[in-house]
Amino acid sequence: MGDGSFSCQARLREMFDRVVLRKDASLIPVFYDTGFRLYSNDQEQDYQAFLEGHERLYATDISYAASYDEDAWVESEDEVAGRMWITTTKPGQPSTRIEVILVARFCDGRLHRLWELTWPDWSNLPAVARYQPEQTPE
Repeated sequence: MGDGSFSCQARLREMFDRVVLRKDASLIPVFYDTGFRLYSNDQEQDYQAFLEGHERLYATDISYAASYDEDAWVESEDEVAGRMWITTTKPGQPSTRIEVILVARFCDGRLHRLWELTWPDWSNLPAVARYQPEQTPE
């Protein structure tokens, strides 16, 4: 990947298009390294928790749109930092536009680490309630 033909920003956008916007969790292994870790708004997840959360969420009637701040990207050989907005929509609920500031690190063309801050905090939105595993009463 060090031959200059790989663009982290292009790969990240491709992932958003093919995985998030199309809600296709089966492509997570194509775009995410099995050692992947997400650091988001004081939360940390490993690959398995991330995969299972997206499988649960994509099975709902949520839909997504993405837009990018074209002036806010910095890229190196294996990392990219940027700003984007993800809009979530669910029938019967107002759409929510989430601002995302992120730094992504790639390993062999797959996301290996993702650090992000979102506003509002995505994990507190009703539209993504199914992301977390259901709690069983003790």
